[in-house]
Amino acid sequence: MKKFLLLIMLLAGSLAAMAQQLTVSGTVTDETGEVFPGVVVFAKDRPGGGTATDADGKFTIKVSKNDVLVFSSIGYEKQEVAITKNESDLRVQMATSSTMLQETVVVGLGTQRKISTVGAITAVDTKDLQVPATNIQNMLGGRVPGVISIQRSGEPGKNISEFWVRGIGTFGANSSALVLIDGLEGNLSEIDPADIESFSVLKDASATAVYGVRGANGVVLVTTKRGTQDRLQITGRANFTVSHLTNMPDYLGSYEYAKLANEARVVRGNAPLYSDIELDIIK
Repeated sequence: MKKFLLLIMLLAGSLAAMAQQLTVSGTVTDETGEVFPGVVVFAKDRPGGGTATDADGKFTIKVSKNDVLVFSSIGYEKQEVAITKNESDLRVQMATSSTMLQETVVVGLGTQRKISTVGAITAVDTKDLQVPATNIQNMLGGRVPGVISIQRSGEPGKNISEFWVRGIGTFGANSSALVLIDGLEGNLSEIDPADIESFSVLKDASATAVYGVRGANGVVLVTTKRGTQDRLQITGRANFTVSHLTNMPDYLGSYEYAKLANEARVVRGNAPLYSDIELDIIK
């Protein structure tokens, strides 16, 4: 009899627990109403068992009654929703965080928070680099403190600026700054500004110590963009230039030229260059 009662109590407890399990489905959007993929969804104070929104911003998760669902994404305020029943079309809108993210800079051994970096490092906003110009080197002058940029010619093909970080620190075959693109030495003229994820300039000895003598004249670290799990984005950019001469000379016609040529030769005591018949033909 005791075993029978114990079995009934266990069955009732499991049925009650099953009754408390709820299924919640819905869609997460951003401030503009667009679907928001990649948002982390989990039950508050319950480790594990979370999920993330798919490419259409949709999610499905099982929680217990009276649980609080937390919606989290970098750069956005956390949203919390209390669950008391099954939800099949829960709508959650994310709001941009009012507190700015800590600015990070790229250093020799990874990334650091700018506030905790003691070396002289300048991070350039990639939006400042996406302007019409011949190449990135021509845009560094005036945008990065301590960078000296000189353009020696305006001739097409030779109008690429040379730049130095805080002057020339050593003499030798190569006195320019060390440029590393994704960890490999490269040339800034060969990279598209639209492909740049981060752009940092290391300017002092403490920041460039990891690079040895090659970093004596400064180091430029460029990280290119990588594929991310997000909704598809297509960006188009077009540049056009209208060139015209502001001062064009007034050219003579062939008949006026022939008359002046004859006049010049007659003044010098020579025979006219064109005869009357030739002048009539030209006219």
